[in-house]
Amino acid sequence: MWRVAASLLPLAFLVACGGDDDVPAVPKRSAGLVGAAPVVTTDAAGRQTVAVSVMTQDGVKTLRTPALATDAATAVQTALAAGNLVDWIPSASATDTVEVAADPAQTFNVILSKGSSTAAQFDLAKYGPEVSPRNQVPGPMVAAGWVYGKYGASITVGDGRIVTADMAGRAYATPIKRYEETYTVAPDVKVFNVNTADYAKSAVSDVASIPVTADYDYRTTARQAAYLLFDRNYLDAAQARVVAIWYFTPQSTADGKPVWDVPTQSPLLADKGTDPVSGQRFVSINATGVTAAPYTRSTEPFEMVKDTMYYVGDNEVASYILKADMGTASTADDKVIKIDAGWANSGYQYWKNLELVGIDPRSVTDLWLTHAHGDHYGTAVEQLRMMDNAGKTLTLWGSREDVVGITADQQANPWSIAATLPASESVIRNRTTAFYEYDKWYDYGNVQIMVIWSPGHTTGATNMLFKVKNPADGKFYTFGYHGGYGVNGLETPTATNGWRRLAWQHGFSYLQNNIDADFVSPQHTNQYPIVEVFQALKAYNRDPANAARPLTMLDAMGSRVYDSPTVNGVRLQTEFANQLEKRRAVISYKATDAAVSSRRSIETSGPFKPGRENGLVSVSATLLDGGKIVQGFVGAQNKNPAIPLLANGIVIPTDSYIDDASGYFVQVKIDVKDPAYKGYLPEGYVQFSPGMNASITYRGGPIETTNTEKATYRPPEYLRTQRLASLADAQKVLATLAKGKNVTLSLTPASEIVVPADVSQTFR
Repeated sequence: MWRVAASLLPLAFLVACGGDDDVPAVPKRSAGLVGAAPVVTTDAAGRQTVAVSVMTQDGVKTLRTPALATDAATAVQTALAAGNLVDWIPSASATDTVEVAADPAQTFNVILSKGSSTAAQFDLAKYGPEVSPRNQVPGPMVAAGWVYGKYGASITVGDGRIVTADMAGRAYATPIKRYEETYTVAPDVKVFNVNTADYAKSAVSDVASIPVTADYDYRTTARQAAYLLFDRNYLDAAQARVVAIWYFTPQSTADGKPVWDVPTQSPLLADKGTDPVSGQRFVSINATGVTAAPYTRSTEPFEMVKDTMYYVGDNEVASYILKADMGTASTADDKVIKIDAGWANSGYQYWKNLELVGIDPRSVTDLWLTHAHGDHYGTAVEQLRMMDNAGKTLTLWGSREDVVGITADQQANPWSIAATLPASESVIRNRTTAFYEYDKWYDYGNVQIMVIWSPGHTTGATNMLFKVKNPADGKFYTFGYHGGYGVNGLETPTATNGWRRLAWQHGFSYLQNNIDADFVSPQHTNQYPIVEVFQALKAYNRDPANAARPLTMLDAMGSRVYDSPTVNGVRLQTEFANQLEKRRAVISYKATDAAVSSRRSIETSGPFKPGRENGLVSVSATLLDGGKIVQGFVGAQNKNPAIPLLANGIVIPTDSYIDDASGYFVQVKIDVKDPAYKGYLPEGYVQFSPGMNASITYRGGPIETTNTEKATYRPPEYLRTQRLASLADAQKVLATLAKGKNVTLSLTPASEIVVPADVSQTFR
């Protein structure tokens, strides 16, 4: 074995992308792995040359730039960190010289970054990161993952996920290795053993020397990682061969915890027994997070509405596909809309999931982002680059408030509130060309979408409603998608989050009173058990006893809460309103303070709406709707006795302290004649927080002024009563309400409507 000598110029292991001798040559960018820092020399005129040592089929060479100005030479080096897989254009005029790009920083483009990390990286050949295009021709493919097999002239690479049985325990005839692929290896493939602990110890190797990961057992933590480079691009994937392999020493270390298609700690794992390694029940094990171990969160994609709506996310964060058909003879106006982009290092799962439901990831026409957090925009840049490389257009949608910031609310009040999208995400900021218009239906024929601004989780968080036509019955069904459900960042009142706490609470009530969604399409699986519902459905359909009566996701998903009381022949609470109630209760009520020491509720700690710090007594108001009874959160979600694994519903353990099926509230759209409060928290407003035992000077921001409708002093509020102990009491209160009625009521500091001993006198 030839070993790189320590005295040599610092190396970058680089291999030109070749192909069959009988295939006409197409100019391509070359690609390879940087092995060490570049060397810079300066001539008498002060111009600099950047050089890196390379390894090619002709031996060790040195790649150089022409002499450059200092700033250009510095820019060239930005991509040349050890472990970066980069591509470049060879100069046509000088051997072993690179062509410097108009923007010198793009002379070498980074494809993948290994560095000194032993963490896993995964990339399927046909999708995701690839060599940059040249002359409008897509560059050769790249793959990454753990090596699981070598068979003659082939190599198998994947992420180690293997599924052997469904959630009912019925074994699959062949174990499912969803994210594993086998590639043909060229006879003259170049192989390098790359030592990420000390790149100087990297060496030329061969296929026979590449270690193979021992097995698929989750307890096998040492797994052999590799990068692979192909001779062809995705358009010719079937004929592509691997021409270079970089395998890494030391080996990757996996998390060594069991993983499932259902979310970690799912109730469907309760009957799976005990882990022999840790001694814990499988249902109790919290697998390593997706940032370090994306394979722990992968799951099977599935169809929700026939040929139209699909789930293509992972088992932690959702992503949906909507196939919109305008119904015209032409397909030019049709769209493939992807909702949210998931985690940055899980792209390989999302692209494969799309392929598994029959959709080419490069056919996506629009990417809609609900808010500016990395678990929702994570693969946006990767998808944009994949589309750019293919010469295709992808329209990126987002909220102006998250991307640019808030300069005015929907009532034209001026603000200067910074965007949530990090400054480092310049590609997303520059490429977001479509900003949402709120509270209107975007009509795409068989698919319609409404976007509702609901700040809280971020400054520009949005909720979405999807109306999807089911081709089986010709009816439209509405799916509710709450786009900023997490309480993270809102746990206690601070100077900067006060207005967002109140706006977040308002957003839940606004949706509960105005939207009767047929189904829930959750953003995270700890909101609503969408993945468990599918896996339970799959187990049902695989049961031979049910072969004559298969069910669909529309059959499996609940529209109304099964354990909610029936009123006038209809169950009271929708699953969507129930899902919203869980988080509204978390931010609103003092049960939160008692259950989670790091949280403080609005009820105990505010902020309180200005002028209501001591509550309001006998204030006048006008009712703007007839009110609505909202049941406290029912823990058993999507209970469906027709499907055995859903017979008792799914109880998600997150924030289960808020379960309150015996509680009821009457919630009403109302115009309170209170001139002190204008529908927003003013800039610099000072208020004492009892729960924090401190005064807080709040930054201002919109609350009800996130909506366009007007009332006397502000937009309408959506207020609710204090907790009522029975449905009968709630019905007594509701019976006194009528749209347009003028009433007198009292409010607590948290703007809850006071309920007197005689509940019928709540609204007087």
